[in-house]
Amino acid sequence: MPAVAAEHVVDQVGLTFVPDEITVTPGDTVRWVWSTGIHTVTSGTPCTPDGLYFDADLALAFPEFVWTVPDMLGDVPYYCIPHCAFGMTGVIHVAAPPLEFVITVDGDQVVPAVDTAGSGSGTATLDESTNLFSWEIEFSGLEGTETAAHFHNAVACQNGGVEIALATGSPKTGSQVLTPDQAADLLAGRLYLNIHSTMYAGGEIRGQVMPAPLGNPIPDPISVGDLKIRLETVATGLTSPLWGTAAPGDADNLYVTDQDGILWAIETSSGTKSVFLDVSAWLVTLGIFGADSFDERGLLGVAFHPDYETNGLLYTYTSEPDSGSADFTTLDEGEFPDHQAVIAEWTTLPAPDPAAGIPARRELLRMDEPQFNHDGGAISFGPDGMLYIALGDGGGADDRDGQGFIGGEKLIGHGCEGNGADNTNVLGTILRIDVDGTDSDNGEYGIPVDNPFVGVDGVDEIFAYGFRNPYRFSFDSMTGDLYVGDVGQNDIEEIDIVTSGGNYGWRHMEGSFYFVFNGNESGYVTDMPLDVPGGLTAPIAEYDHDDGIAVVGGFVYRGSAYPALEGRYVFGDFAQTFSNDGRLFYLDADDEIREFEILGQDALGLSLLGFGQGADGTIYVLANETGVPFGDTGVVLRIASPAGDMNCDGAVDFFDIDAFVMALTDPDGYAATFPDCDINNADINGDGSVDFFDIDAFVALVTGG
Repeated sequence: MPAVAAEHVVDQVGLTFVPDEITVTPGDTVRWVWSTGIHTVTSGTPCTPDGLYFDADLALAFPEFVWTVPDMLGDVPYYCIPHCAFGMTGVIHVAAPPLEFVITVDGDQVVPAVDTAGSGSGTATLDESTNLFSWEIEFSGLEGTETAAHFHNAVACQNGGVEIALATGSPKTGSQVLTPDQAADLLAGRLYLNIHSTMYAGGEIRGQVMPAPLGNPIPDPISVGDLKIRLETVATGLTSPLWGTAAPGDADNLYVTDQDGILWAIETSSGTKSVFLDVSAWLVTLGIFGADSFDERGLLGVAFHPDYETNGLLYTYTSEPDSGSADFTTLDEGEFPDHQAVIAEWTTLPAPDPAAGIPARRELLRMDEPQFNHDGGAISFGPDGMLYIALGDGGGADDRDGQGFIGGEKLIGHGCEGNGADNTNVLGTILRIDVDGTDSDNGEYGIPVDNPFVGVDGVDEIFAYGFRNPYRFSFDSMTGDLYVGDVGQNDIEEIDIVTSGGNYGWRHMEGSFYFVFNGNESGYVTDMPLDVPGGLTAPIAEYDHDDGIAVVGGFVYRGSAYPALEGRYVFGDFAQTFSNDGRLFYLDADDEIREFEILGQDALGLSLLGFGQGADGTIYVLANETGVPFGDTGVVLRIASPAGDMNCDGAVDFFDIDAFVMALTDPDGYAATFPDCDINNADINGDGSVDFFDIDAFVALVTGG
């Protein structure tokens, strides 16, 4: 029963308006029609125009006047100027439109869930001024004969008392004025429809009465910001590069994880790459639909021990076959995971030689992953020397059991309330462990005593929870702040700053919006405040799927080559339409999301897969041309300040002229005057030299030619 604009007709009968009192909602129209006499329609009282809404001219010969109700609430009194003294007056009550709800009913929402083909859907409204609740629901496919139906107050995974009894049969239509408590249950998402049958006495199908979806949660698109960048190709020929980091004591190389199992050492000055570690033999077979298809599994992360220079230890996050006893699982007996997430330690001193075999490997942690997706995968040592590990909610959709996903497969491993909201399992969390300790249950790592759930309810290894897919995270090298890009479901992508013990909302929230899992239909968001736990932490920035489909977390820039970028968090989106149209973003000083202008190209033109950060703070973009872990189109690109930006303020303009002239005529003086700037920015024509042949190109840049 979607709300639509209505027309209300008021007739003139003698010296009266009929009806003389109507109730409308914003967007409706009111049409006055009179057949005799000369009349006006003038807002105001008593017989005094208020000049606020309308003042129709005197009209003859069967006239009419139409007013569209503006976005307002309250009463609008009006009158006819010639006949006000005779009582020709009226009033328009402008009320809020009814709240709209949707209802999806299926067996998976029954407590306990039942396997039935029965299903249905419906709509409902609530008039907040009267608490009139109206509904219209259709269903079919019950395996038993319907015996009873009612609305009851409850929450997910629990039953509740009957609120409104319904007659059997489909469709079900009706209305009832709710008590204040019943209306509160409805508005908080605590009202369910339950239909019982002879086959399932406790209920065969059930569905939550929830607000209708928001059509456009965040209307304003991401705008292009003031910062311009160049993208310099560093290395090519990779497959699906996801993460890049420096090793302690090695300022020359960026170590890049390729999703198919190769850890590359890439010399950033020359682009020369070599295989540093090959873990492909440990991985599951990639390609969820076969060769050349999408996948979220693989070699997803690498982290070097803070003492790597002396101990040679590094750590990987890999997606491996179900081949060992899991340290953590959400599966019931007889259920099997799609794969297992494994954190392993590798001893690489002396430096590994692929021809000489694989270096020593020690397994620290093995976790069951119910589905192939939402694996998280980022690992990094924090400034405290502890290893942080990002885990998604286990995959599928909506973080719940039962929803059909691939080929009608029923999802497992999420329970009724989901993994993200549950700090008694490790999925949907960021873990924090001591790789040098041994007091974990398996004896392979330590548990920091200051972890937030040590000694209280919750898994001791958890640092924070409430995530859907924290695919990439990083620490600000200056402040130590932990930035996480958490990939959303169907509507919202978010950036979080994560602190110890924080709950970041999933599955109760998606971004700053309330999430509706909607039975076996697609989940969505609403801005109606539903019943959720207290203390949830909102993101610092978010955008909706008009601007992208999967956030890719990056790094806070702390390099010296581009001062205008200093302190800005750089991140992006995988692909706005899943068509190799990734985007590059940054947060401005007010944490508003802005898109980089990429000089020399209209757009990135690639699927954005990840970011890297070198020892000097330089940020690298990792991407390929396919968005899948196959082929050889993967590239590593360096984010550089704009050509022609000679004073390093992030813009190319007349303020760069003196610095440009100095770069050409006095390179040493330029280096002394602008120690943090790259003199190669003066190579405007790209021939590898800074000389007078760059002058015309520089003038064109400055003048917009």
